[in-house]
Amino acid sequence: MRVEEKTFRDTLVGDVYELIVKTPMTVARDAKISKVIDGMLANTVSRKVYVIDEGGKLLGMVNTDTILRLIGYRTGVRETGALSFYRFLRDMLKEDITDLVTPTRSVTRDARVVDALEIMIKDHVNDLPVVDAEGRLIGELVSLELFLKGRELFKEEANKNESPGSP
Repeated sequence: MRVEEKTFRDTLVGDVYELIVKTPMTVARDAKISKVIDGMLANTVSRKVYVIDEGGKLLGMVNTDTILRLIGYRTGVRETGALSFYRFLRDMLKEDITDLVTPTRSVTRDARVVDALEIMIKDHVNDLPVVDAEGRLIGELVSLELFLKGRELFKEEANKNESPGSP
């Protein structure tokens, strides 16, 4: 069955995850912040860089929010209050990403797109790393890939609502 013929519910991550992002941006766990920024600039679709170990196993990610916060601290743009000041002290002088890596959930190629969508909604993320059975990063499922497949749902609904005699 071709991907176009599968319903959204039957579509697998492996059917769509390489439509937009062919290769996710990665850095080693000891990378500098400037390397993460370079990766984000190279892949503006996903807005995150994945951190991997020497064997390609996914360790976590660094997203744009984290980098923007660091830029804000460096330029003096920050919230007031004790928690903000603590974050400022914690993050201000960082040059490497060791403490910036955030754990992230992942999916495999054989996961259903609806299951990936559920994770995206619950975790408030736009992208999910795709890993193999050993946890090595092999790709990235971005929300735009879900939009490509998901727009069929709205087209079908619109076609159902059109009356046969309408202009």
